[in-house]
Amino acid sequence: MPDRQLTHSETNFNAKERGCSEINVLLERLDSPANLGSVFRNSEAFGIVNIWIHEANRSYLKSNRLKRTSRSAEFNLNIHFYEDEASILDTFEGTTIGIEITKNSENLSSFKKGLKSKILLVLGNEKLGINSETLNRLDRSYHIKMFGTNSSLNVAQTLGIALYEIRREQI
Repeated sequence: MPDRQLTHSETNFNAKERGCSEINVLLERLDSPANLGSVFRNSEAFGIVNIWIHEANRSYLKSNRLKRTSRSAEFNLNIHFYEDEASILDTFEGTTIGIEITKNSENLSSFKKGLKSKILLVLGNEKLGINSETLNRLDRSYHIKMFGTNSSLNVAQTLGIALYEIRREQI
């Protein structure tokens, strides 16, 4: 029998049905509608429940660049807007995790099950990373081990890698 690509409706990839943790995403101010579109696409693919976007990025939702990149993923996400990261972090009932290279960050490959069942994954600005005030409010920080000379990855690529590692531990 020849092989063929499956449609999404033919797969069994639903995170909720598989008993995976609830993962939510908080994005600090992004600089690119295309990056936000890619974040939406990654988020939808990995079963993200809620995504918080800074109010300054609201206009990106009208961007044709975002629409082309997201491939309509934003219509399958619960998108919320905020003005102050602290308000989200202080009220979130679960584990808050930042993806950032810091003095105390752990390698993301060491992520293990056993954290609270709800996770808030925080990603920073493309150029500035997670701001220090937010970073110091997080329960944990993880970094992606890299082997080249660059010390950062694109925010959407970072999210994709982080979500893969977290979900891999849950399956």
